[in-house]
Amino acid sequence: MNDISSMFGNNNGLSSMLSDYSAIRSGSYKKLMKSYYRDVQSASSSRNNTGSNNTLDKIIEERRNPTISKEASAANSKPASSISSYKSALSSLQNEKTYENAEGGADARDKVKNALKSYVSAYNDSVTTAKKSTNLNMTSNVAGAMEATREDAAALKELGVTLNNDGTLSFDEKGFKDVDLSKVKDAFDGNAALSYGSKVASRLNRISSNAISSSTSTGDATNTVSTVSNSKNLMESIGKLKSSELYTKTNDSTGNQTFDRDKVRAELDKFVGLYNSTIDSAKSSGVSGVISNLATMEQKTSMNAYSLQQIGVSIGSDGKLSLNKDTFDKADENTIEKSLTDYASSIETNARLLNFYSTTQNGAASSYSANGAYNTNPSDIVSQLYDQI
Repeated sequence: MNDISSMFGNNNGLSSMLSDYSAIRSGSYKKLMKSYYRDVQSASSSRNNTGSNNTLDKIIEERRNPTISKEASAANSKPASSISSYKSALSSLQNEKTYENAEGGADARDKVKNALKSYVSAYNDSVTTAKKSTNLNMTSNVAGAMEATREDAAALKELGVTLNNDGTLSFDEKGFKDVDLSKVKDAFDGNAALSYGSKVASRLNRISSNAISSSTSTGDATNTVSTVSNSKNLMESIGKLKSSELYTKTNDSTGNQTFDRDKVRAELDKFVGLYNSTIDSAKSSGVSGVISNLATMEQKTSMNAYSLQQIGVSIGSDGKLSLNKDTFDKADENTIEKSLTDYASSIETNARLLNFYSTTQNGAASSYSANGAYNTNPSDIVSQLYDQI
C-alpha cells in the first residue's frame, strides 16, 4: 500500500488524476485550454518577452511578434549586393593578372594584398548578412563557404588571413609581408577542384540572384509558387503514366477488348504540358535543390529520347517536349506502355524532390513579410499545436 501511495502521492492525488482524465474525455479540458491560449494571444501585444515565466507563452509570443523580424527583413533585402561583392572579390584572387606586375603601376604584391583585403571584407559582409537572413538559399550556401574556410583555416593563416571565433576573417598585413604569392595563387586556384577558392566558388555559384532577392521581388515569389503548383501536378501525372490502369483494355461495342489510345494520348499530352511549364518555372526559381533536380530530370529525359521518339515524343533544343499525334497513333500499344512506364519511373524521384525543395523554399521565403511581420508557417509545429488546442 505504501508503494502505491508513493507512486501517486496520496489518495487525493489519484482522485485528482481521475478527475483530470474525466475532464479531458468530456471536452471541458480542451475548452479550458482554448480559452487560456486565446487570452495569451490577445495579451501578447501588450506584454514584453520577459513578462511571463511560461516557456510556451514565450514561444507563442516570439512566433506572433518576433523580436528579430525587422533585422531579418533588412538582411533579406541585402543578399544580392553582398554575394555579388563576395563573388567579385573571389574572382580577383583567381585572376592571373592579379599576380602579375603592372607596367608603371603597383607591383603584384600590392595587388594581391589589396585583393585579399577586399576578399576578407566581402566574406565578412556575407557572413554577417547570412546570419541575420531568413533566406534558405543564401544561408545554407554561405554556411558551406564558412565550413570550407574552417577546413582551410591553417593554410589561410599562412597567407595572413585568420579565422575568428565568430566565423569572420581578419587580415594581417604584417603577416602577409613575406608570403610567397604562389601560395596565395594556389589556395584560390579556380582550376584546382580541391583548392579553397574552388570549394568556396562552388557554394557561391549555387546562390542564384533570383533566390537571394526573393524576399523583395514579387515576381520571384510568383515563380516559386508556380514551381510548387506545376511540380505537384507533374507528380500526379507521372503517377498516372506509371499506373497499369491507364493501359487496361476495355470492351468496345462489339465486345472485343481494345486499347484506349485516346485516353492514353490525352494523359500524355497533359504530361507534356506540365513538364514544359515546370521547366519554365523551375529554371527561374533560384533554389539550388530545384535546379539540380530539374537538371537531373532533363538528363534522364535525354537518356530516354530514343524510346520516347518511337511513340511520337521529341525533345527540343530548349529541353521541352512535344507530342506528334500521328506518330503516337501509329505506335504499337505495348511499345507505348513500356516507353511511358519506364520513363515515368526514371524521373519520378527527381520530380518529387523538385516539388519538395520548391515547397520548402516557398515556406522559407514567406517566414517574414516585407514590413517585418511574422507570417505563420503551416508547417510550424508550435502553430499547429496552438491551432489544435
